[in-house]
Amino acid sequence: MGFSNFKDPIGLLKRMLLSGNKTAYSILFREFFTKLVVPIDFLLRNSEKRKLKKSNESSLPIIMVLGGSRSGTTLLYQTLERYLPVSYISNFIASFVNSPISAYKLFRRLIPKSVKGYQNYFGSVQGFGGPNDAFFLWNRWLGEDRNHAPEEISEESKMAMKNFFNTWLNTTKKPFLNKNNRNSLCVPMFDKIFPNIFFVEIYRNPIFVAQSIILSRRTVQGSDKIGWGLLSKDSENNNDPLAYIDDICHQVFEVNRILDKNRAKIDPKNYFRVSYEDFCDNPSAIIKLVGAQALGQTVDETDLAGLKFSKASNGQRLTDEEFNRIKNCLKDLQNKNGLA
Repeated sequence: MGFSNFKDPIGLLKRMLLSGNKTAYSILFREFFTKLVVPIDFLLRNSEKRKLKKSNESSLPIIMVLGGSRSGTTLLYQTLERYLPVSYISNFIASFVNSPISAYKLFRRLIPKSVKGYQNYFGSVQGFGGPNDAFFLWNRWLGEDRNHAPEEISEESKMAMKNFFNTWLNTTKKPFLNKNNRNSLCVPMFDKIFPNIFFVEIYRNPIFVAQSIILSRRTVQGSDKIGWGLLSKDSENNNDPLAYIDDICHQVFEVNRILDKNRAKIDPKNYFRVSYEDFCDNPSAIIKLVGAQALGQTVDETDLAGLKFSKASNGQRLTDEEFNRIKNCLKDLQNKNGLA
């Protein structure tokens, strides 16, 4: 999780310890484990460098899950990882920040499979085998800001990125799957860097996205006023106690605007899109589509029998005043931008 990215890491630690949430406890243990394996990670660095120098072009596909914060990206990531024959950065490998490829090769037989459940704690999942967003990796080329991305990076960074994934693909001998919300801002750039890349976007009713971000601010940051999630910013103190809701609505609207703009630049054959609601009702549809179009494989129907997710979070969980403020603000933004 990287506690340095949060305004009140001590408060977050307390809230996680008091949450009674097993996934939260798993995250805390992984933070401790990452510190524990620092010497091993250090010793593997030279091996990592040698592997990267021997990189060859790979034709295996890369699949990126896209979407704004609290739109269902983690659930989609977990589901695709569960049912498709792909490689991914696991929570275990994410502890080896300087040597993920070498660590994978050395420990791959010891890494457990992802847990059977689909619980997550604000984008982080339980267990060493669970899929990780790999911020430690993407930060090499996109910077440390988890919620914003540069419009362009150097040619050297592009080559280093391509080199890493060629090496990863040749080592694992499987297509690569990843979800990192920040990457949703970089789609056209990734499309130019990687010759065989596919995008899977999940979108959700923006009213419930905004509501979920408000609740996330309160749990993760401990305050309505402190920004959280993709394109977030802190809210200023003023005489309007609900002004932070307007900031969150602008955040959600802008993420969707960028996704729409970027999607128009990508070959539709390489870009799949599903609503959160449709995904929960029928997750097998997007699994089969991605399997067929991106991997050229048919997913066994018997494996998908009965697979379905609850949409319980798509209900009002705020006061009437807060919830109506969200609806009115988003409606105003749509009207101002000719989207009504």
